[in-house]
Amino acid sequence: MADDFALVPKILPALRRLRGHYERKGKHDICRLIEESVVYIEPETEFDNWNGGTYGHDVRLFVSDDLMALIDLDKQSELFESIRADLNKVYPDIENEYVRAFSIGPYFEADPEYQAGVPFSMEPIARPEDVGLWRGNALRLFISHRDGDKELANTIASLLDPVGVSSFVAHDAIKPMREWQKEILNGLLTMEVMLVLLTDEFHESVWTNQEVGFALARNIPIVILKTGKVDPRGFISNKQAIKIPYEAVESEIHRLKQIIIKEVGHESRVKASLIDSFIGSANYSDAMTRLQSLVDFTDRLNDREFRLIVEGYYRNDQLHNCNGIHNRGNWFKRYLEAATGKRLEFSGKEITEANSSSDKDFPF
Repeated sequence: MADDFALVPKILPALRRLRGHYERKGKHDICRLIEESVVYIEPETEFDNWNGGTYGHDVRLFVSDDLMALIDLDKQSELFESIRADLNKVYPDIENEYVRAFSIGPYFEADPEYQAGVPFSMEPIARPEDVGLWRGNALRLFISHRDGDKELANTIASLLDPVGVSSFVAHDAIKPMREWQKEILNGLLTMEVMLVLLTDEFHESVWTNQEVGFALARNIPIVILKTGKVDPRGFISNKQAIKIPYEAVESEIHRLKQIIIKEVGHESRVKASLIDSFIGSANYSDAMTRLQSLVDFTDRLNDREFRLIVEGYYRNDQLHNCNGIHNRGNWFKRYLEAATGKRLEFSGKEITEANSSSDKDFPF
């Protein structure tokens, strides 16, 4: 499957490099064909036992009829072979994989390969902090869904927000007067994980199929939430879906949160998001919920992470005045001591190490 190959997720970046190469060579028609295409990759179209096994993949670009007119029919085969050879030059260090065939053809929206393709974009990779779609240091979750499921997508987003997950739900995440396609692209370019809200109508949409293809091309973790009878199709057909009935998703949000965090996989990144969420708690309820998420995720905090919590506790009265994180046998204190190996004292806004002066330990 696509996940098993090193070359497949690098084909889109390879096309970006080729586009720049052709521009420098003055091959502007080829640049247009690449820029305005939808890219479909079919893995393992050829296999040979030689050298422990070699695998060939096919790359197809879908373009409009007008763009197809740029291709000289008599030189079409020669052009396709030339681009195929150039693609294989981009990543010579990837052993036992290669582009077997390359082609360009006209699209029609009912074509399942076109639906599973990824729109090519020469937009620079956007920085998360610049696109205005995400909250602070939160994990960036793109929720791919059908229009009719927007309400459920928004419910999921609101329930995940208190535990350090910032969600993109088109079109609600898009500010008025913004170009919605560009904003969706910015979301896809800067997401860290995708949630596929797999209802029975999900695969009938060109847009949702292309969003999934984009995540696959960027090698982004994908969590599939299956709420109906339809199974994942195409390149995600091998992924295990989480099965939760549509009406039960809200009650299962804790389970979904844990799976999303696990899929991201980078402990320090997830921990930073959970700490940021906890110290930014807007009320006592948030403080308890977000502390529980931090406790559930990690039992170790380094010195820097500990200092962030100490500083946040000092500044946020929804933390230092919250009885809920101090009851149950000094819940918060016990967690911090176990996670840091320190003996701690709490006094008002301050958290200090036992037998140490406040002036020495506290940064203010």
